[in-house]
Amino acid sequence: MEPLLMAGSQCNELNDVLSRLHFELHYIDKYDKNKIPINCALCLIDLRKENTINEINYLARELDQGIHIIVLINKAQLDNTDITTFIAQFAWDFCTSPIDPERLDKCLGHGIGLSKLKQQHHAPQLEPSNKDPEQPAYQSDVMQQLFRQVDRVAPTDIPVLIRGESGTGKELVATKLHQLSARKDGPFITVNCGAMAAGLIQSDLFGHQKGAFTGATSTRKGKIALADGGTLFLDEIGDLPAELQVNLLRFLQEGLYDSVGGGTPQSADVRILAATHVDLENAIDQGNFRLDLYYRLNGITIETPRLKTRRDDIISLANRFVRVYSNEYGLAIKPLSQSACHALLNYPWPGNVRELINRVRRAVVLCDTQQISAQNLELANIDKKRHIALSLKTLKDNAEKQALQQAIMIADGQVELAASYLDISRATFYRLMDKHDLPLI
Repeated sequence: MEPLLMAGSQCNELNDVLSRLHFELHYIDKYDKNKIPINCALCLIDLRKENTINEINYLARELDQGIHIIVLINKAQLDNTDITTFIAQFAWDFCTSPIDPERLDKCLGHGIGLSKLKQQHHAPQLEPSNKDPEQPAYQSDVMQQLFRQVDRVAPTDIPVLIRGESGTGKELVATKLHQLSARKDGPFITVNCGAMAAGLIQSDLFGHQKGAFTGATSTRKGKIALADGGTLFLDEIGDLPAELQVNLLRFLQEGLYDSVGGGTPQSADVRILAATHVDLENAIDQGNFRLDLYYRLNGITIETPRLKTRRDDIISLANRFVRVYSNEYGLAIKPLSQSACHALLNYPWPGNVRELINRVRRAVVLCDTQQISAQNLELANIDKKRHIALSLKTLKDNAEKQALQQAIMIADGQVELAASYLDISRATFYRLMDKHDLPLI
């Protein structure tokens, strides 16, 4: 018998039909991966009797992407926006009552067949490199491309320059490059070039000898020496002072460096990864970054995408952070409401994933209802503000258009006179007429 996951309302008539079609039924009312058979390829959700759309939304988001969803509804429910939105977002197909066993059998059979075909021919290189079940399932094309790049570049020792806005996960990419490399058993040392004290950067990076300066009471290894046999990640490389750029360039060219107060050059076997949100080309033009160092660091460039270009990943990321922080703070895991999902998908995310983390973390702590709402995420007024701004622009445009029409009518089509009525230049008048697609009389 073929396993079939069941959710929503329970119906004896439907159970009888499915049993005759040789399906083994497994009921689930909330997400519990332990209740889902390993070889399950299909989930049938019956929404005909009970209003369980919020719980079903949560279940659908949590289900493995390889499990196809088929929805069973009444015809009248096609007028229900919540239902149709759910079908459009999650369902592979849907059936309407009354139940037609033959139609239902074909629908379920096609769903199972396609699901198994996808599993058989799924290209492993398209999978995210991590196998952590707590990690979200990335579906966006840009993230799939990023994973392919990481998998291809990681086994080499070529320097990698990771570029992207703040909060897009540049350090996570660097960590993954190290974990998938031959150096994975070696150290992974991070240097934040923008956070070190100006007078201590040289010592922190290259180390120092005892007595090299006031307070140097013992010899100390620098980050380069600590990274020997592993990976050195230079975060915010665009903030590295000019004098250290010279020393770092020497190390990249020759594999040698001098510790502060040391007289003998030292060597280290280190792979260099660097990251920046700074426009390095612009910094080079302004004389703030060395061109030769740029070429040494930029063996391969990996771009971390902005969150607003990864709409397909936002809900799965948010759900993952809900689980993480609920467990961390010992709180019950609450699903995201429809309003929350809508707000998450329509917000521009200027702070990228870091901002998403902060908003979800606050929401987990502050939520005192059964579901996390847009208010908990502090996103409830975003659409309203955008609507107000849009309304003001519309009002302004309408008033502008009406004033132009009245002026040209009063001036009997004389442009110069009409422009003088509005106290604007002739050129501005023509530009506004063109903007509003208004013909001259």
